[in-house]
Amino acid sequence: MRNLFLALLCALATSFAPGLSPAAKAPLAASPGAEIRAVDGDTIEIHAGGERTRVRYLLIDTPELHHPTRPVEELGEEALQLNLKLLAGGISRMEYDRERNDRYGRSLAYVFAVREGREVMVNEELAASGLALPMIINPNRRYSERILGAVDAARTAGRGLWGRSALRTFSAAQAWSEAPYLAGVFITLRLTVEKRELSRNRLVLRQGRTSIVAYRGEETEGIFSVKEGDRVVAVGKLVLSYAGCEMPLGSDLQLRLEER
Repeated sequence: MRNLFLALLCALATSFAPGLSPAAKAPLAASPGAEIRAVDGDTIEIHAGGERTRVRYLLIDTPELHHPTRPVEELGEEALQLNLKLLAGGISRMEYDRERNDRYGRSLAYVFAVREGREVMVNEELAASGLALPMIINPNRRYSERILGAVDAARTAGRGLWGRSALRTFSAAQAWSEAPYLAGVFITLRLTVEKRELSRNRLVLRQGRTSIVAYRGEETEGIFSVKEGDRVVAVGKLVLSYAGCEMPLGSDLQLRLEER
């Protein structure tokens, strides 16, 4: 039944980008009767042939709307509305990367749609609007340069989360003190690294009960060069953790060293 659903959902493209397997491109326009529902800013559900599949957009992370342990996050509704707007004309095609499914069983894809007469990548448009941050997990990184370029453009223009966080600067102590009210909110965080903890590919920069967290990758090399005693300024979403509060960072675009 699953194979029947996939056959109904998408016929294989007749031409392929270099290095892609034949299954890597699938034009959903070839599936009349397929219903597309946006779950949030970076997830959709496709219903066809009595089957349902959930698709998670690759390389980006939008604010949560349905997290089991977190409240609705800032700009989550705006990301959903933009997702709906981008998909209003339907999906033209999807591309997969090296790993096609995540641990939750969701399909992982780059989703393309037609907007104002031209094809756009929905993942990239969300990042360019300042409604998504990079979340690049190896080995899937085919369009990482495009996504990071879109994030940088949003940062430079002060769109979305970048504009909001510029108006909210907190020290590490202030962030911890206000953490119950700042959870899920985009802020600018000033932190002096008292403790640097590296565990395999995960880096934690701590000051008191406030932390910055990043995972090793080409796009986080600058973050991994930060040392104890450095003063940094980071932009991102504050979340509560078992150890206090933390700001996950997905790229060097979210952090800079502060002059002493």
